[in-house]
Amino acid sequence: MNLLSVENLTVSFGERTLFSDLTFGISKGQKVALVAKNGTGKTTLFRCLTGLHIPNSGTVTFRNDIRVGFLNQDDDLPEAQSVRDAVLGGMESEMQAISHYN
Repeated sequence: MNLLSVENLTVSFGERTLFSDLTFGISKGQKVALVAKNGTGKTTLFRCLTGLHIPNSGTVTFRNDIRVGFLNQDDDLPEAQSVRDAVLGGMESEMQAISHYN
């Protein structure tokens, strides 16, 4: 069962195509790494996966109980916020449950 399905994803900026008809799936238990040169579209792909960028075509589908977070690569965090707080920012209820349990 796929946790994530990407079908025929295409992203272009003007005449420059970052990726075309990209199709893949990630199943439970799989480990995935994305390695490529700067400027090849890694961040844009993650932005498409999180809904922060609308692709020219294609679909991104997550299983219903999947939650996705994205920490921007640019340093735009408030000075008072720690890296830990930024990373765990979307997990308030889980962190409260863990703190309560401990």
